[in-house]
This record gives sequence, C-alpha cells and structure tokens, in this order.
Amino acid sequence: MKVLLSNATIFDPASKFHQKKSDILIEDGAIAAIGKGLSAKKTIDCTKKTIFPGFVDLFAHFNDPGFEHKEDLASGSRTAIAGGFTDVLLVPNNQPVTETKSDVEYLRTRSRFGVDLWPMAAVSEGALGENLTEILDLHTAGAKAFSDGTNGIWNTELLLKALQYVQKFDGLIINRPKDRHLSQHTHMHEGVASTLMGVKGEPSISEELAIQRDLDILRYAGGKLHFNQISTEKSVKLIKNARKEGLNVTCDVGIHHLVFTDEHIVDFDANFKSDPPFRSEKDRKALIKGLVDGTIDAIVSAHQPQDAENKELEFDLAAFGLIGIQTFYPLLISLEAELPVDIMISAITENPRKILGLAPVKIEEGFPAKLTIGDPTHSWVYNRENNQSKSENSPLLNQEQTGRIVGIVNGEFYSSIDV
Repeated sequence: MKVLLSNATIFDPASKFHQKKSDILIEDGAIAAIGKGLSAKKTIDCTKKTIFPGFVDLFAHFNDPGFEHKEDLASGSRTAIAGGFTDVLLVPNNQPVTETKSDVEYLRTRSRFGVDLWPMAAVSEGALGENLTEILDLHTAGAKAFSDGTNGIWNTELLLKALQYVQKFDGLIINRPKDRHLSQHTHMHEGVASTLMGVKGEPSISEELAIQRDLDILRYAGGKLHFNQISTEKSVKLIKNARKEGLNVTCDVGIHHLVFTDEHIVDFDANFKSDPPFRSEKDRKALIKGLVDGTIDAIVSAHQPQDAENKELEFDLAAFGLIGIQTFYPLLISLEAELPVDIMISAITENPRKILGLAPVKIEEGFPAKLTIGDPTHSWVYNRENNQSKSENSPLLNQEQTGRIVGIVNGEFYSSIDV
C-alpha cells in the first residue's frame, strides 16, 4: 500500500516535524517520506486536520469471549478506530476470564480488524484473588500485563507473589485500587451528593488505603506496579511521593473522571454510574494537576459496555460502567483550557507505549505507520446511528461533540470514519 496524507499538521512533540504542515507518504506499513510536493496514487487530503502518533488505550472491555451481546472484538475494534486508537489493552474480565495460554492466543490472533489488540491476563484464577495463574506461561504466550481487571487484587500474599514472579521478565502488574469491604454495596462517591440522594457512597479511603497497602508491598517485594483509574486527590499525592522515593510505580486516570463529578449524578442517570465513582470537583482538579506535573502517566477510555437489561434500571440496581472510546477525542478537546495538549497526547501515545513495553512510534521517516487523524474543530452529534459500539451506555449520547476522528493508519491498514 502506498498512501499520501497531504497538507497535514503534525502533532508529535518527539518529532522534528512537530507542529509543522507537511505531506506524509506511507509505503509498506511505514513512513517512507515527510515533506512537500510528495505524490501517490491514493491521496487523502488532510487540510485542517491534525495527525498524531496512534492513540493507545490501556484499559478497555471488548467482552469477547462470553459477553458478545455487549461488545465483541469486531465491534470493539470499529469503536476504537472511531476513537482514533491503533492499540488497545484488553481487560481480562471475560467469560472465561483470560487466564490460560489458549485464552491469550485467542485474543492475540484476532487483531485483524485494524487495531492491535494486546491481551491482559488475569493475576488470579477467575480474577477472584485466591490462586495465582501461570504467570510465566501466560507471558510466554503473549500477555502484555497482568491484572484482575475490574476486581481489585485484595489478597496481599497473591499480590506479593505476583510482583516477584513478573520480575523474572520485567513484567507489569496492573491493579484497580479499592478496599473490597469499604466499596461493597456502594453506588457512587460518598459525599454531599450521595447524602442528598440517599445513596450509599464509597469513601475515598477505599481507594487510598489500597494504594498505601500496595505501595508498601511494592517497596518490600520489588517489581513494577501500575494503578488503574485513580480518582482521589490523596491517591495522586501517595503515588507522587512513592515516585520521589524511587518506587517503580505508574498510574492512569479514566477520561470521564477528568470531566465529570458526583454532582452530575443528581438526577439518578445510571449512565454516570462508574467504578471507581466520579468524585468531587476538588478531586477532579487534583487529577488534572497530577497529569500536568507528571504523576499520572496515562489517560484511559475505561470502555465498559453494558446492555439495556443491566443499565436501564433503578440507579442502585444498574451495573457500573460507561462506553468511552468513540467520544474520547471530543472529551480531550473539552479539556484544552485546563490541560496542555502536549501532555494529553503524551498520556495516550508515548507514555502508554513505555508502560507496556511497546515499540516507540514517532512521526518521522522509517518509523512504523501508526497514526491518528483528527479534526479538532468539527462538530457532530453522537447518536445511535453513528455509535459503533453494540452498547449505548454513554451519558453523551444524542449530544453535540466538538472534535472528531477522521481516520487511522495502522501499518498497511487505513480506515476513514464518516460522522
């Protein structure tokens, strides 16, 4: 394949072409040339469009196998493409849980829809926190990280052993920090909003106690630990201090937690029911600050499809989770007044690749063609007709968005999106 992306504005702080307008020639899955006056039989006009290194999502549910009625690998990949993602790390909470070599192989061999899918294998059998999986075999089979996904690793001995095992191959443990007892039977953040609504809330210490505990274990055992979707001000401080100490710890935040707070839930819209819950405005600002000062490494979609039977219920009965990949870019655009663009882009390109140990991507000659093409000013309405996911559990449905993804290039694969 030979494709020319013409008249594009390049946004890649690691590239010498950063913020320059140029043509990009793609040949045989790599960037063959960047400059003016290039030509190819297939030319895509990128005037007024911005080209980024391909977006990477560190946490998304594609629900395959077992829950394909909510999402499958094909629909999840289409949704990821519409969100600008070339690479997605898949959560292991499927049915069966991703915990055997054949489970990992099933996911590894199905990156045929234009997106590179990276399996995350369970730390414990069934993601129940009791018995350790065959971590070494799973790594050999191609697992890129180990996590119990939406289930926090509550078993301290298991976490310690897992951190010790992954040191044999410089592997990564990802944990959702929450205390299983303090978070039990809760539906939102514990605060003024939950009190007014009469809903049982999860206190911030549920997350913070878990982080402090895990950092103590990391300090003792060594290894690499990544916290998924931190949500409180104190969590940011704990991780910042741990990094100053020299612990090998990284973390991410969900895109929705940078935008929404518990005050958005006052009308009991179950599409705002999230785990971790949306916290206070003070917490939201602390998360923004954590990205700016480098404490928080990555932003994730936390894409979690739910069908109507699980979501269109009374708030206390509804399942947790929002779909978030397709509307990821518009939400980033909405944060530009608070968050520098170069930090946002690093948090979804360079940093996730470093965390996972993926090959670096740069918009320069000779590098693999992993590119995201965006139009930051285009307005469109996100609705059932253009929603690529099988599920509809988004609070943004039927709302106007600013910023859209035009297409992606992933090696020899090119896809354009019509909105």
